[in-house]
Amino acid sequence: MHLFARGVYFGAAPVRPGQIRRRGHMRTPGRHVGAEAQEDDGEPFEEKMARLVAQLREQQAEAAKLDAAIARKLRELGYGG
Repeated sequence: MHLFARGVYFGAAPVRPGQIRRRGHMRTPGRHVGAEAQEDDGEPFEEKMARLVAQLREQQAEAAKLDAAIARKLRELGYGG
């Protein structure tokens, strides 16, 4: 049996069964990798989400432009439809 299936390994770091038991048998990796709590940056959640979604949309638009440019260049080189 693979060790991950028995809950012994998460990623490359070994986790002892006792550690899993002490954490209430939770097997989510975040419980075992030492993820630290982040301090509140003071930005209200709704504002932060709106800002991050707007930033994502801008990045997606830029990605679409780059994808189109790559496709155009590939067609010019004889690759693609």
